[in-house]
Amino acid sequence: MTAVWATAAIVGIAFLAELVITASLSAFGRLPQSASDFVLDALLLAALIAAPIYWLVLKPLRREYEKRVQAERRAEDLGQLAITDPLTRIMNRRGITVSVLDAMAQAERYGNPLAVAMADIDHFKQVNDTYGHEAGDKVLSEIASVLSESLRMPDKVGRYGGEEFLVVLPHTTLAQGRKIAERMRSAVGAWPFELGGKQTSVTISIGLTQFQKGEDLEQLLSRVDRALYQAKAGGRNLVVTEKIPARSASRA
Repeated sequence: MTAVWATAAIVGIAFLAELVITASLSAFGRLPQSASDFVLDALLLAALIAAPIYWLVLKPLRREYEKRVQAERRAEDLGQLAITDPLTRIMNRRGITVSVLDAMAQAERYGNPLAVAMADIDHFKQVNDTYGHEAGDKVLSEIASVLSESLRMPDKVGRYGGEEFLVVLPHTTLAQGRKIAERMRSAVGAWPFELGGKQTSVTISIGLTQFQKGEDLEQLLSRVDRALYQAKAGGRNLVVTEKIPARSASRA
């Protein structure tokens, strides 16, 4: 509808401008007859309609376009806020869950390997109890940053629970995923966390598994959670791999 009104406005302005030009040239006895007269007519027409078209047509259109762009940016920002954890600035539970489901769909359709890891901060309650919740929040934020920097471009990490992080590793086998998980564990263990005015080490335990065709999200997360539990029970600061079930391996 805006385009229709804009076209009508341009036609109307041009028509009125042409009437003014014709009347002016006629008054001086110079109706367009020669090539120079036509050029003069065109120049006068352009000069007369430039400002009205800008103020009546182009400026409102530009204003409307800018409003639309701003609205789209606001919508995009709100969408990002909906899937972003405000403390760690990585994806929240909703965002990382959507990422897992998308990766599962791709792996199911194309047969690409997909590894999924769950990382949990060791003795995190002691950090909160000893140094306070503000220090605990700082540890969460720094670990989120370390994990993000340890991943490859297509990988994704999100805060799944209080001190749990879910990691999605597309196009990744179990052996490749273990190398990445070990890199994450080592990077966190080597990070100099400053707690209570001194540098302190913090570790994470990681459970790792591989997506199997035909399983749903609950089954996948149940297996990776089981691997994480084994890492905790095994002494923490470990990576434990959940083996591919025998029935799945034989079916593949």
